[in-house]
Amino acid sequence: MLCLAADVRVVAVTPGRSADVVIDRSAPVTIEVGETVDGVKLLSTDRSGAVLAVDGVTKTLPLVATAVGDATGTSSSVTLDADARGQFFTSGTVNGRSMRFVVDTGATLTTLSRADAQRIGLDYRRGTPVRTGTANGVVNGWRVSLDALRVGDTTVRDVDAIVVDNDTLPVGLLGMSFLGRFDMQRQGPTLVLRRRR
Repeated sequence: MLCLAADVRVVAVTPGRSADVVIDRSAPVTIEVGETVDGVKLLSTDRSGAVLAVDGVTKTLPLVATAVGDATGTSSSVTLDADARGQFFTSGTVNGRSMRFVVDTGATLTTLSRADAQRIGLDYRRGTPVRTGTANGVVNGWRVSLDALRVGDTTVRDVDAIVVDNDTLPVGLLGMSFLGRFDMQRQGPTLVLRRRR
């Protein structure tokens, strides 16, 4: 039985590389150029949007706003599945730009590498210089505030974060400055985040 993607939206892009796409109002998925997910193939991306083949039909879709209260509404919960090592990875957006995160309840602040901060256009050097402890020792960084951090259909505003002055962090750390806005419940291999009211 052919499953047709009825509703496709582009919510974040990394020009020339990937796009975060919402298919039939599900959680955003990151699709690399040339990759197909649920009948949606990403052909190209630029700053304004993406060109996709949706069930074989080529469409040019603009980047849509990811603010709370958009046309599809927002969810008050996020469900994440653990990988084989028991870690919870997720795609998200920071200020509308695509990011990959791992849940880290041991991190007080959500943490980005310098390379990711530069890629998403974050003016981190205007933040407050700090020194912070990591698994690799003490490093320099900048404390910043993220205007909007979105995971799934849930956007959190004004998230305290740190940009570490190295590029060894393969993904962002989704720390307690974001997670603390939720009630967290572990259900076997699933982590459910429910937004606090």
